[in-house]
Amino acid sequence: MLNYMKEVHPAWIDYPLREGKRLAAGRYCVERFLGAGSYGLTYMCRELATGQPVVIKQPKPSKGKLGIELLLREADILKALEHPAIPRWIETFMHHKRPFLVMSHMQGETVEELLFEQHTVFSERQSLRLLRGVASIAGFIHNQGYVHLDLRPPNVIVQGERLYLIDFGLAARIGEPARVEPNADEEAWRRRMAEPDSDLYALGHFLLFLLYSGYEAADERRASILSNGGDVPGWEQELEMRPETRRILRKLLQLDAPYPGAAALLHDVEAAEARLAEG
Repeated sequence: MLNYMKEVHPAWIDYPLREGKRLAAGRYCVERFLGAGSYGLTYMCRELATGQPVVIKQPKPSKGKLGIELLLREADILKALEHPAIPRWIETFMHHKRPFLVMSHMQGETVEELLFEQHTVFSERQSLRLLRGVASIAGFIHNQGYVHLDLRPPNVIVQGERLYLIDFGLAARIGEPARVEPNADEEAWRRRMAEPDSDLYALGHFLLFLLYSGYEAADERRASILSNGGDVPGWEQELEMRPETRRILRKLLQLDAPYPGAAALLHDVEAAEARLAEG
């Protein structure tokens, strides 16, 4: 019975707020639950005075002080990062002695939704364009002294020609100890080290997801990428791509000498796009 209670308790205390719930002295109304991350719960809400949609995030109660610490750190990072492709910090308020983070809503569809729900196929040129967009945002973040540490398809939003990067819950100042689960393996540590290399490494996996969208066994291969972490055997044999794109992937995945920073990556991506445009 005790073991059962230990398993059930986190799920119970992390149950999301109901739709229609009023927050911050009635200023915001919860419209729907967006999802749960490792340390937070996120909601689509509306500011009642203006009618504007906003996103509100709360720390998971089951994560205790660590969840609160990470949410406050996320708020501080969003305050420091003023960029049109990054959610804007609006305010932080207290609710039942816990901080809640209010940020601007970035409209569009996530790359995860495009890949897994709409089964969108990205060409090599489109994949490089998306990579360039995310790498540009990552480069801005790095230049401000931070790393995102969670550059994955669910955290990249596409709206027409625009890209947005969301979920800074794991972001950290460069050189800070990164937060990972206690049982994290070596691959997780590599991704979570608070250094720009970690973001660039993650972009290699992001590019693989895009390139595999046109592969005949794409769903199975993407599942393999997820389950095997950084070990993605066979992609060089399975995927057809230009030599320039292959070199970019090998450097991002640290199979060859890695990029020294986002600027060097952007230089190579732009050159690869130019070669593709030439035919």
